[in-house]
Amino acid sequence: MVIKPPPHPAYDLTAIIKLALSEDVGGQGDVTCMATIPDDMEVEAHFLAKEDGIIAGIALAETIFNEVDPSLKVEWSQMDGDYVHKGLKFGKVHGRAHNIVRAERVVLNFMQRMSGIAPQTKKA
Repeated sequence: MVIKPPPHPAYDLTAIIKLALSEDVGGQGDVTCMATIPDDMEVEAHFLAKEDGIIAGIALAETIFNEVDPSLKVEWSQMDGDYVHKGLKFGKVHGRAHNIVRAERVVLNFMQRMSGIAPQTKKA
């Protein structure tokens, strides 16, 4: 079960997500993906821990994927705050390749930043 972040009057999370997506791929999508992958191709992509650490940002990742394409199916084997070892597949997303690629860089940017901060927060 994923716990959604609570609403907060100091920021608009949807606007931040839309801005990040706009900065990354604009309204066009990923140019390389559009040139090399059929528009209707469906794929499954996995989240792979590149090093030992603590996972953070799962609810935000789901929100980003949902913003790009509500039909994307996201599954997690770990939760925010869980310790992971290098090489562990801790989640996957299935759906149209173009939409996964459109969301994945933004998802990874947020999750890497949040997971980098998580060990310090967990110590506190």
